[in-house]
Amino acid sequence: MVALKGKAIKAFLSRRDKSVSAVLIYGPDGGLVRERTEILARSVVEDLKDPFNFIELSDADIKAEPGRLGDEAAALSFAGGERVVRLRTSGEASAKAAGDFLESLDAGTVKSNALVLVEAGELSPRSGLRKAFEKAKAGAALPCYADAPADVRDLAREAARSEELRFDDDALDLAVSLLGDDHGISRAEIDKLILYKGPAALRGGPGTITIDDVRATLVDGIGGAIDETAAAAANGAPAKLSAALHKAAAGGANPVALLRALQRHFARLKAANDFMDAGDSPAAAMKKLRPPVFFAEQRSFENQLRRWRGPALDRALRMLVDAELDAKTTGAPQRELVERAALRLAMMAGR
Repeated sequence: MVALKGKAIKAFLSRRDKSVSAVLIYGPDGGLVRERTEILARSVVEDLKDPFNFIELSDADIKAEPGRLGDEAAALSFAGGERVVRLRTSGEASAKAAGDFLESLDAGTVKSNALVLVEAGELSPRSGLRKAFEKAKAGAALPCYADAPADVRDLAREAARSEELRFDDDALDLAVSLLGDDHGISRAEIDKLILYKGPAALRGGPGTITIDDVRATLVDGIGGAIDETAAAAANGAPAKLSAALHKAAAGGANPVALLRALQRHFARLKAANDFMDAGDSPAAAMKKLRPPVFFAEQRSFENQLRRWRGPALDRALRMLVDAELDAKTTGAPQRELVERAALRLAMMAGR
C-alpha cells in the first residue's frame, strides 16, 4: 500500500483493511502517533496488558535477534485469534529487519498471526523504514503530522459528543485558539475540560460547554501561558514576556503552537484595525471579532490597537510568517527561533 492520507486515515482507523498485517505509524506529533497506535492495537486486543496477545519490542530486541519481528508475528495465540506486536523504534535502527519481514509477508514465506505496529518519530521521504512500508502489499504507512485548527475542532467536538456534551460556538472558538497543534496535549486538555463538566454517567442528561467552562479549565493551564506570551509581546512588556515564555516551556507548550498563538493574536489586531479603518470605534471593532475580546482584556487590547497600526502591524505579521518558515525549514532550534521572534515583537511595540 502507499502512505495513507486525509480521509483514508480515518477510514483505516475505523475499519482496518484485513489484507494489511503491518502498519508504520510515524510523525513529529508523538501524541497522535501513540493515540493512533493504541486505536489500532485495541481493534485487535482489548487488554493491552495481556502477555499472551500483546507484546512490545524495542530496537535493542531487534538488534539482538533480527528475525524476532517475524517470529513474534507468526506465533499463535494461546487463546486463539489475532495478536498485536508493537515495535517502538528510533527510526532506521530496525529498518532492515522490518524490510525483511515485509518482503517475507509479500512473498508468502511468513504467515502473520498478528497485527504488527511499528511506532516511530518523524521520518524523511528518504527513510528506508518509510519506503519499506509504502511499497509493501501487506504494509501501510500512516503519517501523524501536527494538528491544524480544523483537526483540533473535530477532536474537541468528538470528545464532547462521546460524553453527551456540545460546545457553544464561542466556547469552541476559544478552545481551539488556546490549544496548540500537539495532539496529545490537546487531547489531555480537552479531557480535563470534559471532566470539569462531569462524565455523562454523572450528569443525568446532555450538557453544554460554555465559554466560562473553557476559561475556567484551559486558560489557567498551558493555554494561559500561551495567551500571556502573545499579550506580553503585543504590549511591549519584555519582562512579562520572559516569564510567560518560561511558563509555557515548563508546561510543555509546543514552540510552533506558541508561534501560531502570536499569529492569531496579531491577525486579530489586523482584523480590528480593518474594522476601525471602515469607521468602527475600537469598542465596536473588538465586539465584531470572533470570539469577541473578553471584557477583562478589552483595555489591554485597545492599548495594543494604538501601538499596532498600519506598516508596523504589517511588518509584525510578515515577521511571524518568516519565523514559521524558518522553524520548519532551517533545522535551527524551534524554541529559540520562536522566542526570538516574540522578543523582537515586544521591542517593536516598546518603540
